[in-house]
Amino acid sequence: MRKCFFDTESIGFRGPTVLIQYAFDDGEIVLHDIWNERVIDTLNLIEEMMGSYLIGFNLTHDMFHLARTYGVLSMLPKLEPPNVFDYRDCEEEDESRDAFCLKPKKALDLMLHGRKGEFQSTLNQKDINIRRVPIQLANVLIKELSENVELPDIYFAKSKSGYKWKIVDLDEDGVPVGDRDVPRHKELCNLKLSFNPSTALKAIIENVLKREVVTLDDLPKLPSPDEKGHFPAHGGWLDVFHAHRNAWRDDDRRLKYARDDVVYTRDLFKYFGSPDGGDVDSSLACAVGVSYWRGFRVRTDVAKEVLEVAKDKVARAGCNVNAPRQVRQFLLECCDEFEALAIPDTKNETLKNLLNPEWEESNPKLYERVQRVVDGRRADRERDLCEKLIDAGRLYASFKVIGTKSNRMSGGSEGYVSRGGSINPQGIKKGSLIRSIFDLAAPDEQLDGGDFSGHEVAIAEARFKDENLRQFLLSGKKFHGLFGSVMYGMTYEEIMATEELNRNDTNGFYQRAKTGVFAWFYGAHYEKLAEALWLDVEIVEERILTLEDKFPGIKKAREEIYENFAALRQPAGIGTKVEWHEPAQFVESFLGFKRYFAMEFAVIKILFEMAQNPSDELRAASKGLKVKRRDRLQTGSGAVASALYAAAFNVQAQVMRAAANHHIQSPGGETTKVMQANIWDLQPSGVSSWKVMCLNVHDELMTVCDPSYSDKVKEVVYKTVEYFRSAIPLIKMEWKKELKSWAEK
Repeated sequence: MRKCFFDTESIGFRGPTVLIQYAFDDGEIVLHDIWNERVIDTLNLIEEMMGSYLIGFNLTHDMFHLARTYGVLSMLPKLEPPNVFDYRDCEEEDESRDAFCLKPKKALDLMLHGRKGEFQSTLNQKDINIRRVPIQLANVLIKELSENVELPDIYFAKSKSGYKWKIVDLDEDGVPVGDRDVPRHKELCNLKLSFNPSTALKAIIENVLKREVVTLDDLPKLPSPDEKGHFPAHGGWLDVFHAHRNAWRDDDRRLKYARDDVVYTRDLFKYFGSPDGGDVDSSLACAVGVSYWRGFRVRTDVAKEVLEVAKDKVARAGCNVNAPRQVRQFLLECCDEFEALAIPDTKNETLKNLLNPEWEESNPKLYERVQRVVDGRRADRERDLCEKLIDAGRLYASFKVIGTKSNRMSGGSEGYVSRGGSINPQGIKKGSLIRSIFDLAAPDEQLDGGDFSGHEVAIAEARFKDENLRQFLLSGKKFHGLFGSVMYGMTYEEIMATEELNRNDTNGFYQRAKTGVFAWFYGAHYEKLAEALWLDVEIVEERILTLEDKFPGIKKAREEIYENFAALRQPAGIGTKVEWHEPAQFVESFLGFKRYFAMEFAVIKILFEMAQNPSDELRAASKGLKVKRRDRLQTGSGAVASALYAAAFNVQAQVMRAAANHHIQSPGGETTKVMQANIWDLQPSGVSSWKVMCLNVHDELMTVCDPSYSDKVKEVVYKTVEYFRSAIPLIKMEWKKELKSWAEK
């Protein structure tokens, strides 16, 4: 099978494609100018590409563009180049999205291939914070950190300042208040290193092949189109069309840039050892891309009804819920000075922590206002979602096939709408009335779907290998109920009677227990568990020990995480000598996916060594300096060492939580993705009519299909479940056919 290395250039991210640059095998690189070639020649090229082994970088984006191009051009006169105004007219028609589905015979997404290995650490990298550093020593420490903590430029490729440790000011309670110059009267400050990595093709080529590359930022800026992530067929590109078309036709620098894309794609393929391709993630990248162009059907009439209800809830909130100052003032109006300390900010997490029985009893007026703000913010998200669905007329959902280091698919961000403006279905919770908006299937299609039953608990059982846990789950009872009964000193039946209540309800024991179960499984400390459960830390610790005695497999798994990933240890207890133990460099799920921690442990070790052996310059700068750090007086160098140790332990704690999380989250994501890919396999390769289209939402899978494919889809679903049963014995999925909307699932 011939290999096709390719990329596309377009007007903005979602506007019409301008160029398709490609090469078959080691052949000549061709720049195909869509607007200068006959329509039939572009259609033939895309069909030829679909019959090959398609190799690209970020296939979701490029398959979206190929699907868009083919769908619109198929409606235009074939023997002449496309006319821009005819293109725009056809782009609005349903036929341009519904008539054809594109699927290559085999595919490889080099971006995703890298994210599973060498470039995984560029995903979602958290800041490194060094807290409570003596202000007089901050610049000396920054200099030494910059010299000792060596990190590749790719981690900071999107940052204007590049690799840079910053001084962060503290308020009176030692809480960071922002990146700015620190007043000199302060004794302490924080240092922060923020990551802003790029996984763009040219950034990776520069990093691994050590070549100087030209990026779009190096080229003359073109006028930006008006784009809507939730509505890719929005015609905001028309006004800038000629500027973009002429630039990609006449500017030699841009033509070289486009040609280099193919050169780099081919070279990166060889750098990775010429992978065989056809993997689940590359297949899904193609599926997500073409589905984003087509979109899922929605009922705009229902969206308008939900919109009016949401607007009313927002209006009844009592203040502008999106204005933090107004919200805080609204809440402080019914607080005394002591109570105000519990509202340092108006973040959702802060407000939800106030929705507990203690506040409801001690200050019911504040409790009621907090509830109105929380409800108003939720309603405002629903308002935004409904307005976007009404505007677009369809659900255009764009996903990151590998959105996390555990290999889970993500919708781009929390909430309903991502930063790029595209809609994130993964933010729409089960049982939500809003799901009735989504009929998803066209009139001549069928909607089938289902979700894994008790998915994470079944995976946890497979991970922990605890016979008592398995027997309890086989009894048909819910583990969340048992956990809640132990934690709250209630009967199992009493906990289950609260299942339908919100976790913020005074009696919402079941939902709080459910949150607590997963926090426990994922390695949360007792303080975090106590916060989730609304209990004292001492009670939580005592009752967790009771549960660990009953389910020793869970305790063993937690101990295993410590043994593998606790590089820093204090055998004699807190405050005593810190020792280094060589850690494992990755965690591997029982389904075989690895998450790597090499970068994190390299940083931890350097911070540890700097704390153990302060430099002569730091010792000299701190001579005679005494500072009060927390509740004790320390020398300057001692305070710096404490800050470095604390930072290293904090990064290590993040690693250990991530490792515990990976054992459950990774198999959860993989089972759903494999099932989605198996269903996608039913779609014929090449260019054909739509047979199947999937929507992946955590442990749910909704499938729009040709009715004649419904039984085939169901067969694939149950075969996939059986395939995983040897690794996850309690895995189950309930599959339903001929659903009227997503709400029926």
